[in-house]
Amino acid sequence: MAFLIDPPGPFAPRRQWEEFLVRLESLPQDDPGVQAEIRNAKWTLAQTTHGEPNDVEGERQQVRQLIKQALETPTAENLTDYLGFATRFRRLAVWNTRMVYIQRPGARVVASEYEWTRAGRYVLPDAVPIIILWPFSPIRFVYELADTGPPINREDVKDPFAVRGEFREGALSKLVTNLKTQKTFKIELELRRQGFSYAGSAALQIPLPLPVSTASPPDDARPIGEFVHENAEILDAQRPATVPAFRITMNDRLEPKERFVTLAHELGHIFCGHLGGCGSLGRDDDQGGWPDRRFLGKHEREIEAESVAYIISWRAGVVTRSAEYLKTHAEKADMSRINIDLIVRASARIERLAKIHYGTMLFKR
Repeated sequence: MAFLIDPPGPFAPRRQWEEFLVRLESLPQDDPGVQAEIRNAKWTLAQTTHGEPNDVEGERQQVRQLIKQALETPTAENLTDYLGFATRFRRLAVWNTRMVYIQRPGARVVASEYEWTRAGRYVLPDAVPIIILWPFSPIRFVYELADTGPPINREDVKDPFAVRGEFREGALSKLVTNLKTQKTFKIELELRRQGFSYAGSAALQIPLPLPVSTASPPDDARPIGEFVHENAEILDAQRPATVPAFRITMNDRLEPKERFVTLAHELGHIFCGHLGGCGSLGRDDDQGGWPDRRFLGKHEREIEAESVAYIISWRAGVVTRSAEYLKTHAEKADMSRINIDLIVRASARIERLAKIHYGTMLFKR
Protein backbone atom coordinates (compact mmCIF):
# COMPACT_ATOMS: atom_id res chain seq x y z
CA MET A 1 0.00 0.00 0.00
CA ALA A 2 1.59 3.32 -1.04
CA PHE A 3 1.03 6.81 0.36
CA LEU A 4 1.96 10.20 -1.00
CA ILE A 5 3.78 11.55 2.05
CA ASP A 6 5.26 9.59 4.92
CA PRO A 7 5.68 11.38 8.26
CA PRO A 8 9.20 11.67 9.70
CA GLY A 9 10.42 8.54 11.41
CA PRO A 10 11.04 8.10 15.14
CA PHE A 11 13.74 10.39 16.57
CA ALA A 12 13.71 12.57 13.44
CA PRO A 13 15.13 16.08 14.03
CA ARG A 14 12.84 19.11 14.30
CA ARG A 15 13.93 20.29 10.84
CA GLN A 16 12.33 17.23 9.20
CA TRP A 17 9.05 17.91 10.98
CA GLU A 18 9.08 21.50 9.75
CA GLU A 19 9.67 20.30 6.18
CA PHE A 20 6.90 17.72 6.59
CA LEU A 21 4.49 20.48 7.70
CA VAL A 22 5.39 22.62 4.67
CA ARG A 23 4.67 19.70 2.33
CA LEU A 24 1.35 19.03 4.06
CA GLU A 25 0.31 22.68 3.64
CA SER A 26 0.91 22.37 -0.10
CA LEU A 27 -1.76 19.65 -0.34
CA PRO A 28 -5.51 20.32 -0.82
CA GLN A 29 -6.72 21.77 2.48
CA ASP A 30 -10.27 20.44 2.07
CA ASP A 31 -8.98 16.90 2.60
CA PRO A 32 -9.89 15.86 6.20
CA GLY A 33 -6.86 13.58 6.36
CA VAL A 34 -4.55 16.46 5.48
CA GLN A 35 -6.22 18.67 8.07
CA ALA A 36 -5.78 16.03 10.77
CA GLU A 37 -2.13 15.47 9.94
CA ILE A 38 -1.41 19.22 9.89
CA ARG A 39 -2.90 19.53 13.39
CA ASN A 40 -0.76 16.64 14.58
CA ALA A 41 2.41 18.06 13.02
CA LYS A 42 1.83 21.51 14.56
CA TRP A 43 1.14 19.97 17.96
CA THR A 44 4.34 17.90 17.75
CA LEU A 45 6.43 20.94 16.86
CA ALA A 46 4.84 22.96 19.65
CA GLN A 47 6.08 20.50 22.29
CA THR A 48 9.68 21.55 21.71
CA THR A 49 9.02 25.16 22.73
CA HIS A 50 5.85 25.23 24.82
CA GLY A 51 6.33 22.25 27.07
CA GLU A 52 4.23 19.16 27.38
CA PRO A 53 0.43 18.90 27.78
CA ASN A 54 -1.05 18.68 31.26
CA ASP A 55 -1.92 14.98 30.97
CA VAL A 56 1.58 13.97 29.92
CA GLU A 57 2.15 11.95 33.11
CA GLY A 58 -0.92 9.84 32.38
CA GLU A 59 0.30 9.23 28.86
CA ARG A 60 3.75 8.30 30.10
CA GLN A 61 2.19 5.87 32.56
CA GLN A 62 0.44 4.14 29.67
CA VAL A 63 3.72 3.90 27.80
CA ARG A 64 5.53 2.52 30.88
CA GLN A 65 2.85 -0.16 31.23
CA LEU A 66 3.29 -1.18 27.60
CA ILE A 67 7.07 -1.31 28.05
CA LYS A 68 6.59 -3.54 31.10
CA GLN A 69 4.50 -5.95 29.04
CA ALA A 70 7.05 -5.87 26.24
CA LEU A 71 9.81 -6.98 28.62
CA GLU A 72 7.91 -10.00 29.93
CA THR A 73 9.48 -13.31 28.99
CA PRO A 74 7.69 -14.66 25.89
CA THR A 75 6.87 -18.27 25.15
CA ALA A 76 8.59 -19.95 22.21
CA GLU A 77 5.44 -19.61 20.08
CA ASN A 78 5.01 -15.94 21.01
CA LEU A 79 8.63 -15.24 20.13
CA THR A 80 8.23 -16.88 16.71
CA ASP A 81 5.04 -14.94 16.05
CA TYR A 82 6.64 -11.64 17.07
CA LEU A 83 9.71 -12.16 14.91
CA GLY A 84 7.49 -12.62 11.86
CA PHE A 85 5.39 -9.63 12.90
CA ALA A 86 8.40 -7.34 13.32
CA THR A 87 9.76 -8.12 9.86
CA ARG A 88 6.41 -7.31 8.20
CA PHE A 89 6.10 -3.82 9.71
CA ARG A 90 9.34 -2.26 8.53
CA ARG A 91 7.99 1.31 8.49
CA LEU A 92 7.74 1.15 12.29
CA ALA A 93 10.76 1.37 14.56
CA VAL A 94 11.58 -2.02 16.05
CA TRP A 95 10.43 -0.95 19.50
CA ASN A 96 7.12 0.28 18.06
CA THR A 97 6.56 -3.08 16.36
CA ARG A 98 6.61 -4.59 19.83
CA MET A 99 4.17 -1.97 21.08
CA VAL A 100 1.76 -2.71 18.23
CA TYR A 101 2.15 -6.47 18.66
CA ILE A 102 1.16 -6.24 22.34
CA GLN A 103 -1.86 -4.01 21.74
CA ARG A 104 -3.24 -5.55 18.54
CA PRO A 105 -2.40 -9.24 17.97
CA GLY A 106 -3.00 -10.26 14.39
CA ALA A 107 -2.56 -6.78 12.93
CA ARG A 108 -2.53 -6.89 9.11
CA VAL A 109 -1.89 -3.21 8.21
CA VAL A 110 -1.21 -0.27 10.55
CA ALA A 111 -1.28 3.37 9.46
CA SER A 112 -2.10 6.87 10.64
CA GLU A 113 -5.51 8.41 10.07
CA TYR A 114 -4.00 10.62 7.39
CA GLU A 115 -2.56 7.61 5.56
CA TRP A 116 -5.83 5.68 5.68
CA THR A 117 -7.63 8.71 4.21
CA ARG A 118 -5.11 8.98 1.39
CA ALA A 119 -5.62 5.28 0.68
CA GLY A 120 -9.38 5.78 0.21
CA ARG A 121 -10.40 4.39 3.59
CA TYR A 122 -11.61 6.01 6.82
CA VAL A 123 -11.21 5.34 10.53
CA LEU A 124 -14.40 3.99 12.09
CA PRO A 125 -16.07 6.04 14.86
CA ASP A 126 -15.56 3.26 17.43
CA ALA A 127 -11.97 2.58 16.43
CA VAL A 128 -9.53 1.78 19.24
CA PRO A 129 -6.24 3.60 18.55
CA ILE A 130 -2.87 1.89 18.92
CA ILE A 131 -0.27 3.80 20.93
CA ILE A 132 3.24 4.16 19.54
CA LEU A 133 6.23 6.18 20.75
CA TRP A 134 7.03 9.35 18.82
CA PRO A 135 9.79 12.00 18.87
CA PHE A 136 9.09 15.34 20.60
CA SER A 137 5.91 13.89 22.14
CA PRO A 138 5.13 10.96 24.39
CA ILE A 139 2.87 9.09 21.98
CA ARG A 140 1.01 9.10 18.67
CA PHE A 141 -2.03 7.10 17.53
CA VAL A 142 -2.22 4.71 14.58
CA TYR A 143 -5.03 2.42 13.46
CA GLU A 144 -5.27 -1.16 12.27
CA LEU A 145 -7.09 -2.35 9.14
CA ALA A 146 -10.01 -3.84 11.13
CA ASP A 147 -10.75 -0.37 12.54
CA THR A 148 -11.24 1.17 9.11
CA GLY A 149 -14.02 1.18 6.53
CA PRO A 150 -15.58 0.35 4.22
CA PRO A 151 -15.94 -3.34 5.24
CA ILE A 152 -13.63 -5.85 3.58
CA ASN A 153 -14.98 -9.12 2.17
CA ARG A 154 -12.61 -11.71 3.63
CA GLU A 155 -13.43 -14.14 0.84
CA ASP A 156 -12.15 -11.65 -1.76
CA VAL A 157 -8.73 -11.46 -0.08
CA LYS A 158 -8.59 -15.24 0.54
CA ASP A 159 -8.48 -14.72 4.27
CA PRO A 160 -8.25 -17.96 6.30
CA PHE A 161 -11.13 -16.76 8.51
CA ALA A 162 -13.47 -16.18 5.55
CA VAL A 163 -16.78 -18.02 5.76
CA ARG A 164 -19.87 -18.09 3.56
CA GLY A 165 -23.28 -19.67 3.57
CA GLU A 166 -26.55 -19.26 5.44
CA PHE A 167 -26.31 -19.25 9.21
CA ARG A 168 -28.96 -19.38 11.90
CA GLU A 169 -27.76 -16.90 14.51
CA GLY A 170 -29.90 -18.62 17.14
CA ALA A 171 -27.33 -21.41 17.30
CA LEU A 172 -24.63 -18.97 18.41
CA SER A 173 -26.78 -17.34 21.10
CA LYS A 174 -27.89 -20.74 22.49
CA LEU A 175 -24.31 -21.97 22.57
CA VAL A 176 -23.15 -18.86 24.43
CA THR A 177 -26.04 -19.07 26.90
CA ASN A 178 -25.61 -22.77 27.67
CA LEU A 179 -21.85 -22.45 28.15
CA LYS A 180 -22.58 -20.16 31.09
CA THR A 181 -24.70 -22.76 32.88
CA GLN A 182 -22.24 -25.67 32.93
CA LYS A 183 -21.36 -27.08 36.33
CA THR A 184 -18.48 -29.44 35.51
CA PHE A 185 -16.48 -26.69 33.80
CA LYS A 186 -16.61 -22.91 33.42
CA ILE A 187 -15.96 -21.00 30.21
CA GLU A 188 -15.97 -17.18 30.15
CA LEU A 189 -16.43 -15.49 26.79
CA GLU A 190 -15.01 -12.06 26.02
CA LEU A 191 -15.20 -9.93 22.91
CA ARG A 192 -12.01 -7.95 22.40
CA ARG A 193 -10.60 -5.63 19.73
CA GLN A 194 -8.02 -7.63 17.77
CA GLY A 195 -6.19 -7.26 14.48
CA PHE A 196 -7.76 -8.18 11.14
CA SER A 197 -5.83 -11.48 11.07
CA TYR A 198 -6.66 -12.58 14.63
CA ALA A 199 -9.94 -14.40 15.26
CA GLY A 200 -9.69 -15.55 18.86
CA SER A 201 -7.90 -17.56 21.53
CA ALA A 202 -8.56 -19.82 24.50
CA ALA A 203 -6.67 -19.93 27.79
CA LEU A 204 -6.82 -21.74 31.11
CA GLN A 205 -7.83 -19.46 33.99
CA ILE A 206 -7.41 -21.77 37.00
CA PRO A 207 -4.02 -23.53 36.88
CA LEU A 208 -4.25 -27.31 36.78
CA PRO A 209 -1.46 -29.64 37.89
CA LEU A 210 0.47 -31.33 35.15
CA PRO A 211 -0.30 -35.04 34.86
CA VAL A 212 2.01 -37.52 36.55
CA SER A 213 5.16 -37.67 34.44
CA THR A 214 5.64 -40.79 32.37
CA ALA A 215 8.32 -42.00 29.99
CA SER A 216 6.00 -41.29 27.06
CA PRO A 217 2.69 -39.51 26.44
CA PRO A 218 -0.53 -41.49 27.07
CA ASP A 219 -1.44 -43.90 24.32
CA ASP A 220 -4.19 -42.23 22.30
CA ALA A 221 -5.37 -45.66 21.16
CA ARG A 222 -6.88 -46.44 24.57
CA PRO A 223 -10.65 -46.08 25.04
CA ILE A 224 -11.69 -42.53 25.76
CA GLY A 225 -13.42 -43.61 28.97
CA GLU A 226 -10.14 -44.95 30.35
CA PHE A 227 -8.47 -41.61 29.56
CA VAL A 228 -11.12 -39.56 31.32
CA HIS A 229 -11.42 -41.66 34.44
CA GLU A 230 -7.64 -41.90 34.82
CA ASN A 231 -7.39 -38.13 34.45
CA ALA A 232 -10.07 -37.66 37.10
CA GLU A 233 -8.12 -39.88 39.51
CA ILE A 234 -4.96 -37.83 38.93
CA LEU A 235 -6.78 -34.58 39.65
CA ASP A 236 -8.43 -35.95 42.76
CA ALA A 237 -5.10 -37.23 44.06
CA GLN A 238 -3.18 -34.00 43.52
CA ARG A 239 -5.65 -31.30 44.54
CA PRO A 240 -9.14 -30.74 45.91
CA ALA A 241 -11.93 -31.14 43.37
CA THR A 242 -11.90 -27.92 41.36
CA VAL A 243 -14.03 -26.94 38.42
CA PRO A 244 -11.62 -26.01 35.59
CA ALA A 245 -12.18 -22.51 34.27
CA PHE A 246 -11.28 -21.23 30.82
CA ARG A 247 -11.50 -17.92 28.98
CA ILE A 248 -12.20 -17.54 25.26
CA THR A 249 -11.58 -14.18 23.61
CA MET A 250 -12.94 -13.38 20.17
CA ASN A 251 -12.39 -10.51 17.77
CA ASP A 252 -15.34 -8.16 18.21
CA ARG A 253 -15.17 -7.19 14.53
CA LEU A 254 -16.16 -10.69 13.35
CA GLU A 255 -19.57 -11.30 11.78
CA PRO A 256 -21.90 -13.74 13.66
CA LYS A 257 -21.09 -16.72 11.43
CA GLU A 258 -17.35 -15.95 11.65
CA ARG A 259 -17.72 -15.73 15.42
CA PHE A 260 -19.57 -19.08 15.49
CA VAL A 261 -16.74 -20.83 13.62
CA THR A 262 -14.12 -19.17 15.84
CA LEU A 263 -15.95 -20.22 18.99
CA ALA A 264 -16.21 -23.80 17.71
CA HIS A 265 -12.45 -23.82 17.05
CA GLU A 266 -11.55 -22.53 20.52
CA LEU A 267 -13.98 -24.93 22.18
CA GLY A 268 -12.28 -27.67 20.19
CA HIS A 269 -9.02 -26.76 21.93
CA ILE A 270 -10.70 -26.98 25.33
CA PHE A 271 -12.76 -30.14 24.79
CA CYS A 272 -9.82 -31.99 23.21
CA GLY A 273 -7.78 -31.36 26.35
CA HIS A 274 -5.21 -28.98 24.86
CA LEU A 275 -5.48 -26.65 27.86
CA GLY A 276 -5.85 -29.34 30.51
CA GLY A 277 -8.25 -32.07 31.54
CA CYS A 278 -11.66 -32.04 33.15
CA GLY A 279 -12.51 -34.88 35.54
CA SER A 280 -16.00 -36.35 35.53
CA LEU A 281 -16.44 -35.09 39.12
CA GLY A 282 -18.35 -38.05 40.47
CA ARG A 283 -20.33 -38.81 37.35
CA ASP A 284 -20.35 -42.38 36.04
CA ASP A 285 -20.59 -41.45 32.34
CA ASP A 286 -17.78 -40.22 30.15
CA GLN A 287 -19.59 -37.08 29.04
CA GLY A 288 -18.52 -35.20 32.16
CA GLY A 289 -14.90 -34.68 31.22
CA TRP A 290 -11.99 -34.98 28.83
CA PRO A 291 -8.34 -36.01 29.18
CA ASP A 292 -5.37 -33.76 29.81
CA ARG A 293 -3.44 -33.60 26.54
CA ARG A 294 -1.19 -30.61 27.06
CA PHE A 295 1.70 -32.73 25.82
CA LEU A 296 0.56 -32.27 22.19
CA GLY A 297 2.52 -29.99 19.88
CA LYS A 298 1.12 -26.85 18.26
CA HIS A 299 0.38 -28.46 14.89
CA GLU A 300 -1.45 -31.45 16.39
CA ARG A 301 -3.54 -29.12 18.56
CA GLU A 302 -4.48 -26.92 15.61
CA ILE A 303 -5.48 -29.92 13.47
CA GLU A 304 -7.82 -31.27 16.15
CA ALA A 305 -9.38 -27.88 16.96
CA GLU A 306 -9.91 -26.95 13.31
CA SER A 307 -11.36 -30.40 12.59
CA VAL A 308 -13.96 -29.75 15.28
CA ALA A 309 -14.72 -26.32 13.77
CA TYR A 310 -14.98 -27.89 10.30
CA ILE A 311 -17.51 -30.52 11.42
CA ILE A 312 -19.64 -28.02 13.35
CA SER A 313 -19.63 -25.26 10.72
CA TRP A 314 -20.18 -27.36 7.61
CA ARG A 315 -23.04 -29.28 9.26
CA ALA A 316 -24.54 -25.86 10.07
CA GLY A 317 -24.30 -24.78 6.43
CA VAL A 318 -21.30 -22.47 6.92
CA VAL A 319 -18.46 -23.04 4.45
CA THR A 320 -14.95 -22.35 5.77
CA ARG A 321 -11.42 -22.48 4.41
CA SER A 322 -10.48 -25.23 6.87
CA ALA A 323 -8.91 -27.45 4.21
CA GLU A 324 -6.15 -24.93 3.48
CA TYR A 325 -5.60 -24.28 7.19
CA LEU A 326 -5.39 -28.00 7.99
CA LYS A 327 -3.01 -28.71 5.15
CA THR A 328 -0.51 -26.16 6.48
CA HIS A 329 -0.37 -27.85 9.88
CA ALA A 330 -0.67 -31.43 8.61
CA GLU A 331 2.64 -31.06 6.77
CA LYS A 332 4.41 -30.55 10.13
CA ALA A 333 2.27 -32.61 12.52
CA ASP A 334 2.65 -36.12 13.90
CA MET A 335 -0.65 -37.46 12.58
CA SER A 336 -0.39 -40.58 14.75
CA ARG A 337 -1.22 -38.37 17.75
CA ILE A 338 -4.48 -37.05 16.30
CA ASN A 339 -7.41 -38.52 18.24
CA ILE A 340 -10.49 -38.83 16.04
CA ASP A 341 -12.63 -40.07 18.95
CA LEU A 342 -11.96 -36.85 20.87
CA ILE A 343 -12.71 -34.74 17.79
CA VAL A 344 -16.07 -36.48 17.40
CA ARG A 345 -16.85 -36.24 21.11
CA ALA A 346 -15.98 -32.52 21.20
CA SER A 347 -18.13 -31.85 18.12
CA ALA A 348 -21.07 -33.70 19.63
CA ARG A 349 -20.73 -31.76 22.87
CA ILE A 350 -20.80 -28.43 21.03
CA GLU A 351 -23.91 -29.38 19.04
CA ARG A 352 -25.68 -30.41 22.24
CA LEU A 353 -24.74 -27.13 23.92
CA ALA A 354 -25.96 -25.15 20.88
CA LYS A 355 -29.19 -27.19 20.77
CA ILE A 356 -28.49 -28.01 17.13
CA HIS A 357 -30.62 -30.85 15.80
CA TYR A 358 -30.87 -31.73 12.13
CA GLY A 359 -33.63 -34.29 12.34
CA THR A 360 -33.66 -38.04 12.84
CA MET A 361 -34.03 -41.30 10.93
CA LEU A 362 -37.24 -43.30 10.74
CA PHE A 363 -37.44 -47.09 10.81
CA LYS A 364 -40.36 -49.31 10.05
CA ARG A 365 -41.72 -51.02 13.15
